[in-house]
Amino acid sequence: MPAKARTTARATATNATAQGREDILNAHAISTLGAGVVSAMSAVGAAVIKKNKPALGKSPDWFWHMFAKCEAKAARVAEQAARDPEACGDATFIEVYAAQLPKLMAAALEGHEKALKAK
Repeated sequence: MPAKARTTARATATNATAQGREDILNAHAISTLGAGVVSAMSAVGAAVIKKNKPALGKSPDWFWHMFAKCEAKAARVAEQAARDPEACGDATFIEVYAAQLPKLMAAALEGHEKALKAK
């Protein structure tokens, strides 16, 4: 599946620096996922964005940067879990991704709020 089919996916450049960035979902990895997984990832991402609309309004640039980092990290954790010999592949990926993304984003928002209050 092409990377452009997933709106929250970040296209990767071909140079080595972009491949090492932690806020970019690997286009090759996304292309190996089934359509249902990509759809579920989009739904989870949309729910996280909707839940955190006030934070998006306060600092959009920071929010999108952190969302991309959290999204990529959740996908990496989910991919590792899905590779477990006793895992159910796509189902495990979706389950872990759906559990991780909201937690990661909540932690990032909490840290950001604490940093703003400390100033």
